[in-house]
Parts: sequence; structure tokens; C-alpha cells
Amino acid sequence: MKSLLKVTTDYTLLKSMIKMDDLIKYCNDNNMTFCGICDNNLFGVMNFYNKCIDNNIKPIIGLDVIYDNTNIYLYAKNYSGYQNLLKINTIIQQRSVTTLDFELYRENIILVIPFKSINLYKELSKLFKEIYVSYESDYEKKNAALVTDNLIYLNDVKSLNEKESNYLNYLNMIEDNKSINEYEMIDYKNNVVKEVDSKDIESINKFVDSINIEIPKNDNYIPIYTKDSYDHLYKLTHKGLLKRCNNKVPDNYKERLEYELSVIKKMGFVDYFLIVYDYVLYAKKNDILVGAGRGSAAGSLVSYTLGITDVDPIKYNLLFERFLNPERVTMPDIDIDFENNKRDLVINYVKEKYGNDNVAGIMTYGTLKSKLVLRLIMKCLDINPSLVDKFVANIDSKSDLKTNLKNKIVLDYVNKNTEIKKAYKISMELEHLKRNISSHAAGVVICSKNLDSIIPICINGDAIFTGVTMEYLEDLGILKMDFLAIKNLTTIANILDKIDKKMNLNSIDLNDEKVLKLFHDGNTVGIFQFESEGMKNFLQKLKPTSFLDLVSAIALFRPGPMENIDSFIRRKYGREKIDYLHPDLEDILKETYGIIVYQEQIMQILVKIAGYSFAEADNIRRAMSKKKKEIIDKEKDNFINKAVDKGYSKLLAHNIYNLILKFANYGFNKSHSVSYALIGYQMAYLKVYYPGYFYAELLNNVIGIDKKTKEYIDDAKKLDYEVLPVDINLSDEFYEVENNKLRMPFGVIKNLGKVSVLTIVEERQNGEYKDFIDFVKRCYKKGINSKVIESLINANAFSSFVDNRKTLITNLENIINYATLVADLSEEFVEKPEIISCDDYKDEELRKLELDSYGFYVSNHPSSKYQGNNIIKIENVSKNFNKIADFPVLVEKIKKLKTKNGDDMAFVDASDETGKITFVAFSNAIKKLDELEENKVCVIKGKIVKRLDKYQINIMD
Repeated sequence: MKSLLKVTTDYTLLKSMIKMDDLIKYCNDNNMTFCGICDNNLFGVMNFYNKCIDNNIKPIIGLDVIYDNTNIYLYAKNYSGYQNLLKINTIIQQRSVTTLDFELYRENIILVIPFKSINLYKELSKLFKEIYVSYESDYEKKNAALVTDNLIYLNDVKSLNEKESNYLNYLNMIEDNKSINEYEMIDYKNNVVKEVDSKDIESINKFVDSINIEIPKNDNYIPIYTKDSYDHLYKLTHKGLLKRCNNKVPDNYKERLEYELSVIKKMGFVDYFLIVYDYVLYAKKNDILVGAGRGSAAGSLVSYTLGITDVDPIKYNLLFERFLNPERVTMPDIDIDFENNKRDLVINYVKEKYGNDNVAGIMTYGTLKSKLVLRLIMKCLDINPSLVDKFVANIDSKSDLKTNLKNKIVLDYVNKNTEIKKAYKISMELEHLKRNISSHAAGVVICSKNLDSIIPICINGDAIFTGVTMEYLEDLGILKMDFLAIKNLTTIANILDKIDKKMNLNSIDLNDEKVLKLFHDGNTVGIFQFESEGMKNFLQKLKPTSFLDLVSAIALFRPGPMENIDSFIRRKYGREKIDYLHPDLEDILKETYGIIVYQEQIMQILVKIAGYSFAEADNIRRAMSKKKKEIIDKEKDNFINKAVDKGYSKLLAHNIYNLILKFANYGFNKSHSVSYALIGYQMAYLKVYYPGYFYAELLNNVIGIDKKTKEYIDDAKKLDYEVLPVDINLSDEFYEVENNKLRMPFGVIKNLGKVSVLTIVEERQNGEYKDFIDFVKRCYKKGINSKVIESLINANAFSSFVDNRKTLITNLENIINYATLVADLSEEFVEKPEIISCDDYKDEELRKLELDSYGFYVSNHPSSKYQGNNIIKIENVSKNFNKIADFPVLVEKIKKLKTKNGDDMAFVDASDETGKITFVAFSNAIKKLDELEENKVCVIKGKIVKRLDKYQINIMD
């Protein structure tokens, strides 16, 4: 018989080789009827408990506690004992456990004292009713028997077999950040599963029989919001409905609201809605911008009337059952988007309202994934870092190490280098073990009881997290909500603060021609959900003419649904016939031109053709999307029979079911699409009507990031919005709107630190700088040194005084000498120097200074002056496929190489004022490179071609 009563799993971080799935498999393979884990925390309990119950294994739950500098083991006899362990688990993280703690939480707990800690027996026997002393050898058993008859064989199992136990040493090295040369190897052969002697079996069985833990499931720990919650919800929603409908409520809205309320009441989620309503209301009252909606929650009229969402579900045919299904009782899931820098304010409000011990973030784990574990082990083995970098660069982080061996380069490294081979072998053994505790990006739980009376908690500084991961919360009845931080909402909020705080973006015209033109032309830089290059290209083909087109665009522009994009566009413009299969489907599919785009459409078709309820339809849709063949096959006959009963032909029903099945995996949640399209549209509205504030906000978020700064400034210029250069008297720390133009800040200039910027701005509050000499005189003594002044000159920040950079550089030393003297003497005793003019730098040098100062061109791009009939700008390349034309561009980089056949070829990266592109010179045109020079403007003749999904220009001979 094998005994597993004290298994340390990988939930005790970097101390065990045992993953939970491997442990359960071992138990099954060895016909074990019980198993006990005893980590230094309880974080793995729910995973272990569920797997044990599913596999008919009796779960034994222990906690390894350090008391008086030695280890003792506490085992729960039942659920009450487990709850006491939860409390002790909390104490362990806050401080050392004391005898007082044991007095408070000793009931229904069995204490096991390892023989090496037997000196604690007398002290602890006064506290615990049931105590065992554990032994691992005959010597320990014999001597323990002198103290008590309650003996049990128990060893700390950290590895399931002796072979892998040696790898525990590498976990130690990782944890202690040591290499093999500074580490003494430990023999872990006693920390493996052992055969139990027959004479030890009786005491083990007695111990196991005294334990019976049943963790209750499906309780409801949603806090009670108020005494008469339903009445309160009823009044709030009806009042909200009147407001949303301007005091004229259509019957279908009344009926929908009553239906939703009845379902919410029946399912026991009244308080849930009130809790969300409350913290959303708090956010709105405290100038924290809340998103229009997210996910399926926007399909609820109750959410809309409470102000949780700002999307009218009836207007957009959004389905409540997609959000809350009365036939499938699961926790509702209302995720809320907040401004990214104010999200914590809302969470703090929730903690204050429901109690710090009742609200927590959600734990997640970081694991030893392929690239990470390789790097760590190669560091442990003191392998040369440059070799590590070269090798690991070939590893696909999305695949495990075994799969990576299919890569020939990886396999060659492993086979040809003994160091790498050893590291790879060790890494494969450690891969996927837990390495560290982290937190879910958005998840927060709110509980009616102290969390550590139900689950373990994890304490990290002042922050509390659930001691179980997200997948176990719903079964335990604990309410999980997502508080998401969205940067774009902060952008919108900051713009509204500057133009009009009271402006209601939810009341703007959603079919504004100017705003739709922005999407029509693909000018969506900086627009939430619409700014990727792929999406912009899609928009230029789609040419949206309504808000609903934008909703469809978000749903279509994803892997899978993308297959339908070309057909969608052809149908929109009448180049492909729209086939609804039957007139009864037209109302459902009209807005998407006969193509099923949304999950809600699938549900509507099932209801319309076969008479399912929306709840049933949602269950079928879910089964289809998860490809549950058994349900799909069974439901097909049912669908056809129900459709025939409603008067449709069997063939039609068959075809419709197959159509649904085809799109079920592609279908997107329309509620989410509408909500996010709305945020994107609102940003586009601000871009059209308040471009200065829009660009200022975008650019202030990317100061110091040259690529994004250039992208946003180029976009502003493209839309004819003027961007003003840095000016010593007009610029500030951030971008500002000045006379309906955008003024660049000091912060964009390279080599200009924040301290220097603040010094310049603060000194200017004493009066504008009168001239260049006045600036140097006032700022030099405050720490603005010659290097900073040179950076300002090169950036042309003094152009309003002297628009000649070379003149200022030439006179700088003399002026600094003057400033130094003036700092010590009165100005009347020092003669003010005269600025001696000289010819400025050449245009090419000025361009380089500008590029070096900002990382991009502030003034017009040097190629912008070139215009003509045969000239094509880079932004128009996609519209002129296969054409031969002239391209006036700034050559940025020339890269020459040899083809497999030994022929010469080259890639030329170049840009104009509208964008960047690659030119390719094959062997026949390689001589043309003699006419090109990096950082010079050249006119290149070439042919527009397409390679894979990218355009390039082949240089003509």
C-alpha cells in the first residue's frame, strides 16, 4: 500500500515537482482511495477537492504551519475544521501563529507533529484534542511510542518518483537566484511516494476514517443591498425607463422590462444588479467616465434603465437571454469599463461599502513557461548569456518545449551542444510548474461574508486576493465582477473636461455625415477598436454609411468571420445577390446582408423557424459554438421536426440548420459590438469636431514615444490640422490647443529632461523671455546648462527671436559667459553682448537637426514639395496597383543582400509626407542604387506590386 497523506504540491511555490493533474492520475493508476495535500497555504484546495470528488478519491486537506521555528501539520476533520484552517491560513500571512490562535481555531482539527518536532508535543497537547506524532523510520516510531500511542507513518512527498526528485534542487536555485556553482545539491530521495509497511496500515486507516470533508457548493454569497431589494429595483428601473423614453414608454419596452425583472427575481440576482448600479452611480457622480457597455450585459433593458449601460437593447435587437438565461442558472456577468486612472477609486468605494474583508482581487498564477524556464535553468547552469539569447530566440513561447523540438534549429542546438541539451532536459521536467502568484487584471469579488470563512485569501502588502483562481468562485456562490481600466475612456474624459464637462456623448447623432466620412475614408488613427492598419484597410473597402456598419465591422474583423468580409462588402454594394433562404429570415439578416454575423441572429433564427424559446436557443447556440457534436446531431432532428410543424419544408429546415451551424462558431456577441462601436464613434465625433483637444490628448499619452508621436502628428497634418512647433514663450509641459491649432510641448525634444522643462516653464511665470540672451541669463543660473540650450536651439525653439540655428550656436559660448557674470554682478556693470549673424546651416543639415531633435519631421516632410501628374504618394499606393509612377521619397535605409541564386538585390525603406513603404531592387535594377543615398530625397521610378498582403514598389531599370 502507498500512503499519500502529506503531499506538497506546486501550490507551495518552487518546492514541489507535483502538479495536481499528475497527482490525481497517480492516485487512479495506483487504485488509491484517499489522498492528502498539505501545502504551506490552502490555495490548491478547491482544485484538489474537485478532482478528488470527480475521481472517487477521498480528499484529505492539511496545512503545513511553522510554529516555534519548526513544521507542524494541521488537518481538517470536516468542513468546520476546514473553516478554521482558512482562518489560520490568513494569520500565517499576517504574522506568526501563536497558542492564542490555536485556542481560537483548534476545533475539528487533527494535529500531526513530525518526529523532529516532538519536543512540542507536551505544549500542544494542551490545545488540541487529537494529536498524532508522525514517523518515517523504525527508530522514529520506537522513540515516538514513548510519548504517545497515536502514531502515524507520514513523509513529506514532493515528487512522485525518485527520478524526478533531483530536479527539486533546480527549483531551489531558481528561488534563491543561485547558480549550480554556488549551490550544494540536496538528496530528496525521502520526499517521494513510499510503500507502507503492513503494520502501519491500521493507523493510517484510522486517521483517514476520522476525516470527512464536504465543501458546500451553490450557496449564494451576494451581499444584500437593502432590506426591500426587489421593490427598490422595481422603482429604480421604472423611473429609469421613463427617463430613457422621455416619459412616453412604448408597450414593448414595458413588457420587456417586466419580463426581465421577473427573471432576475426568480434567479436570485436582484441584489447583484443593485450592487452594480450603486458603484456605477458612484463613478458617474464623481466624474469617473463609465463605458457605454461591455459584453452581453448591454442586452439587458434593466441594465439600460439603471444607467449601468447606455445602449438601448430594443433599438438594436439585443437579447436578454444572451446575457441571463433562466434555463441555465449561472452567475450574471456585468463587466464595467472605467477610466484607467480612476478604476481604483471605484474599487476603494466598494471596499468601504461592503468591508475590506469582503472584497478582494482575484488570484492568478504565473508558471514556468517554455522560454522563461529555459532562461532560468540556463542561468542556473552558468551558460553564456549571449548563447542563451541566440538559442531562446528560436523558441516559440506559445508552444511547449516538446513541441518546440519539431523546429529543426532548436533540435540542432540541443543535439550539438551538451550544455543546452542538459538545460533543455531539466526545463522540460520543470515546465508548467507554478512560479509566482499574480492578480487577474480586472476581476474583483464582493461577498456577503468575510471571504476567509469560505475560501483561503492571499495577502500581498495591503492588497487582498482570493486564494483560489477564478474558475472556482461561481460554484462556491461568490460574486465576481470585472472592473476594467480603459485608456480610451480617460482620453474621452480629458477631452470633455477641456471642452464641456456636461456634454452628453450618448445623445449625439449616430449618423453624422462628417463622422461617418472619417470611417468611410479609413482616417481612424487614435479611434478605439478602429485604428489598426488592417481595420483601416477594411474600412476603406467597406466604406461605412451607417452606425450599424461600424457595429458589423467590429464583429467581422476577427479571425474566422474575416472569411465573410468580401462577400459582405459585395452584397452591401449590390455586386452579389443576397439570399435569405426564406423571406421570414429577412428581418433578422437584413442589416448584415443575409450573412449571419451575430450570436443573437442565430438565436432569433432558432426562435423564428423552430419556435424555441430564447433561453433554449441560447443553449443550442452555445453547444454549436463549442462544437458539442452529440447535442448538435440530436438537436438537428428536433429543429427540423419543429420547423416542419410550423409549416416549413423539411429541405428548407435542413438547409437553415446547416447555415446556422456554419456560422455558429463565427458569430459575435452583438451587444458587445454595439457597445464598443459606440465608444469608437464617440471618439471619432470628438476627432471631427474638437480635433485640437483630441490630438493633444492622444499625443500627451505618447510623449517620448517617437513612432506614435509621428503617427499622430502626421495624421493631424493629413486632416489639415495645423501643428505648431515648439516655441520658448508659447510651449508648455504638454500639448496645448492654441487659437484652434496644436502647440507642441518642450517634452518632445530629445535630451530635455522633465526637470529642465519645469524650470523653463516656472521661470517664464516671472514674465515672458524677451529674447535669446534674456532666456540664457535667467535660466542658466537655474541649472539649464549649455547642452540643454543647444537642444532647444537645434529644435528651433527660439525661432521667434532668431530664426537661424547656426547663429545661436555660434554665439552661445559668449552669451553663457555674460549670463555667468550677470549672476554675480549687477547688469549695469556688464556689457550685453551683441549677437553676430552668420549663414544658417544647409537645408540638409537643418533637416537632420530636426530629425535628431524630435525623432520625426516637425516641418513639412522634405518630399512634400514634389507634386505632378505622374507622381503617386505612398498613401495612394493601394489604389494604384500595378501602375508605374514616380515616387519622391526620403531614403531612410538601404539594405543589400544576395539571393539564394547568388544574385544581388536590395530593400530600400523610404517615406514621404503620407507614409512609409519598401522599395525592392532586383538584379536588373541594382545599378539604380548608385543614384540613391540615405537621408536624401530622391525620385524613384517603380511599379506598385503586392507581395502576400503587403504592397511594395519594385524599382524599374
